[in-house]
Amino acid sequence: MDKDIPTSSYVDFDKDRCIACVHCVRSCPTKSIRIKGGKSVHLVDHCIGCGECIRVCPTGAVSAVTSKLASPEKEEISVALVSPVLFAQFPGIMPAEVLQGLKQMGFQHVVDMSYFLELFLCAAEEYIIRNRTTRKSPWPLISPVCPVVVRLIAFKFPSLLPNILPIIRPLALMVREVKQLIARQYGVKEKSVAQYYINPCPTMLAPSRTSIKQKRLYVGRALGINDVYAELNRQIEKIKSSDAPHFQKDLFDHGTTGSSLIWCLSGGEIANMNIEHALAVSGLKETITYLEKIEMGLFKNIEYIEFRTCPEGCLGGTLTAIDKYLAKSVVQKMIIKCGIKKRVSRKDMLQSYEEGWFLPETSTLRLERLFGEEKEPLSIDSLHKIEKILAMIKGKDCSACGAPDCKTFAEDVVRGKASLNDCLVIRARGKRVTPETSD
Repeated sequence: MDKDIPTSSYVDFDKDRCIACVHCVRSCPTKSIRIKGGKSVHLVDHCIGCGECIRVCPTGAVSAVTSKLASPEKEEISVALVSPVLFAQFPGIMPAEVLQGLKQMGFQHVVDMSYFLELFLCAAEEYIIRNRTTRKSPWPLISPVCPVVVRLIAFKFPSLLPNILPIIRPLALMVREVKQLIARQYGVKEKSVAQYYINPCPTMLAPSRTSIKQKRLYVGRALGINDVYAELNRQIEKIKSSDAPHFQKDLFDHGTTGSSLIWCLSGGEIANMNIEHALAVSGLKETITYLEKIEMGLFKNIEYIEFRTCPEGCLGGTLTAIDKYLAKSVVQKMIIKCGIKKRVSRKDMLQSYEEGWFLPETSTLRLERLFGEEKEPLSIDSLHKIEKILAMIKGKDCSACGAPDCKTFAEDVVRGKASLNDCLVIRARGKRVTPETSD
């Protein structure tokens, strides 16, 4: 890929594979992608890592930015952080065998997220109960679990930032606690603990800001489930044919329960909460539609809304390895085998809650700085020019110009990022148009 083609902190574009079909351009919820010169994919900023461009690309020209699966450095202590979605990728295989397979791949420690999911739920319930009296946050509270939703709100619906539940999300809680415990256990500095999050979507990365002009920064290392699937499957087959014990106890061996496995499904988060007035929404378009409704003042009678931008919840992530509906069937059967039970009580959690243990790692103000709209506001004169251009085009949002729609194209022209002659309708008239001749 050419060095001068900008990319996001979450996805990479391969211009050699791009056929300029504009599927990615149309699918982007922040209208970040443009096609230039019929081949070159150009990102104009504000990527939130939703993965929709990966999902719709027919040629594989768009890929997630993840770490490479390689042998850890000798001085590092390698830790695999496991989303329960990974267990859903192996029909007929229990979680303990999947975790052991990861150990046989070379990870020194494997950590199932299950326990941290339960900690989060307990703290979330406590906040909601208190909010009924304090009204510190507006209803409905919005789940912080899906980072794409949080970034989407910061970019497109900043007025809803106060609605985001101010509790540290399970992954961030796990990253923090695992690193600290293992560093103490081995008597090393935290930077010597290499954490690999095996996840279903390109959301582990945490850049200093989403701008293409900034350097990518990482919290730990992200591995897509599809990155490890083939090798992990081989290791699981070895375990099945072996007489050796299937699992060696680890530092964080709390066991997997149906209460954590249900998180894979849309509605799995609220199913574990003792909150009657709750709602679950999945899918990017549906999420945007419901956020628009909340912004209009609807759903104030709902206390908590679980949003997932992937269809069917996290099982529909773009970095999974098997069909989401097959994975859903696997999870449903596994939940029955493991049983629904909770291991974290409100009483055990309260002291840590009072000490601020569950405070989020990022404030709403910082979220707005990181992911909020950065464009210069348009003047009245510029808005009039946009209306003139739209009147000239009278288009049907064909995206042949490389922009997602005519309105965005007109704005690009006014901002000096595109030419009127990029429009097929204009070119079809057989006369080149400049901004002066359009007045």
